[in-house]
Amino acid sequence: MRNPFKKKAPDPFAASRFEGMLKGGRMRERHRPWLFRHTWAWVTLLILILLGGAGGYGLYFYYHLQGKVQEDVPGVRPGEEDEPFNVLLVGSDSREGLTEEEKLDFGAADVGGERADTIIIAHIDPEANHVTMVQFPRDLYVPIPSLGSNKINAALLGGKAELVKTVSDLIGVEINNYAQVNIAGFRDVVDAIGGVDICISEPVPFDRQTGIEVTQEEIDESPLVHFDGERALRFVRSRNFPTGDFERIRNQQRFLSAAIDKALNVGMIFDLGKVKRLADAAGDNLRIDKGTDLRELIRIAQRFRSFDPENYEAYTAPNLGTARNEAGSVVLPDMEALEIMFDAIEDNESPAEATDIPNVDVSTINVGVYNGTLEEGVAAAAAEELKTATTIVGETINVVDVANADKFNVKEPFIRYDPKNEGARLKSELVAAAIPGVEVKKGETPVGVDVEVVVGKRPFKTQKIVQINPIPLPKPGETPEGCR
Repeated sequence: MRNPFKKKAPDPFAASRFEGMLKGGRMRERHRPWLFRHTWAWVTLLILILLGGAGGYGLYFYYHLQGKVQEDVPGVRPGEEDEPFNVLLVGSDSREGLTEEEKLDFGAADVGGERADTIIIAHIDPEANHVTMVQFPRDLYVPIPSLGSNKINAALLGGKAELVKTVSDLIGVEINNYAQVNIAGFRDVVDAIGGVDICISEPVPFDRQTGIEVTQEEIDESPLVHFDGERALRFVRSRNFPTGDFERIRNQQRFLSAAIDKALNVGMIFDLGKVKRLADAAGDNLRIDKGTDLRELIRIAQRFRSFDPENYEAYTAPNLGTARNEAGSVVLPDMEALEIMFDAIEDNESPAEATDIPNVDVSTINVGVYNGTLEEGVAAAAAEELKTATTIVGETINVVDVANADKFNVKEPFIRYDPKNEGARLKSELVAAAIPGVEVKKGETPVGVDVEVVVGKRPFKTQKIVQINPIPLPKPGETPEGCR
């Protein structure tokens, strides 16, 4: 994978492409980092799950909006000018702004208090023109100052400062900006930008909780499905999938990517009606920290298109999958992987390049484990150790065969893969990463086995692998294959 933080060819969305279209003429290059910093703070704040936004201009924003949306959020510390910074984006489950009928219709009955339905850290690097977003499962089991260990979404019950401290302590980075939008705000913001089109390749089953459904007939007619605010809200809130909240996170990030692309469209920026509707939606439902000054928007609006949405990565916070404890069904954090991920982010490196583990889905790897000794049960024990060491986000390798090897005098364990099988080499490299010092050989493997692991007399030792893969997103401005 290319390093998105390296400098690249001229930005296709650069302001220079639109010279003459905007008053004020040429943007001086020395101002670009400052402009990018606050443009992205705003884009990220307004299009989220969306905090959506395409900027806008005029004193209208300052006089009408700023007093309504700003508030003090303890724990948020403004970063240095022109330096990378971190924004905490929160979608709350507050029902404020919904009628009683809408609450029932959206499957959003009143709840006690206010929880964080969506939590995203956006790391923004102005110089590299790059943003990295990491979304946390709402059921992630973490320490919360006032509650003890609980689901991360419960931290908002203690207020915004409690959530800021919970997230900051978990990932070890400082929060420089904060933005929060509620359910009604998400719906209204999506409607304000005219809805969003997303490529849907498979039917979305009917969800009794949210009412969302995308039928096969609709996909056959056109897989590029339009979502207005109401339908988008149903879509991004649904967890009626085999992988539950993990699929919901992927859907939210796909939606966010498409919304950013839509909001950066020239037609959106110059449509004053949409800009006003966007401002109204934000003013009623958006809350930001006092360090995010809306006056800056007036000064940057006419130079808005400096960001290339292709320089955008999305991730799910590394975790060990689901479990049950006193808090109910929870998602266990992978603390080692979290540390590696945010160390890379703070160093302005891509998390996907932070480890040497191949970008291979562990659940697609068929492994055979064979006993090369006379000791009974060695292969079965090794298979269990290997499955534990290769577990990533609740998924692990498929051990399809456990048996005796052809020889019983094997001293050192080794791995074998058949180079004639597509992808076998990368799969063997992933498995080998979990067995320190193991030798990897080429050769024929049993039918249906991608990687053959032979256990020898030396004690079989494993180490947990760390793999950080981004969420696949369509390239901005490009209609995904199947929707063309």
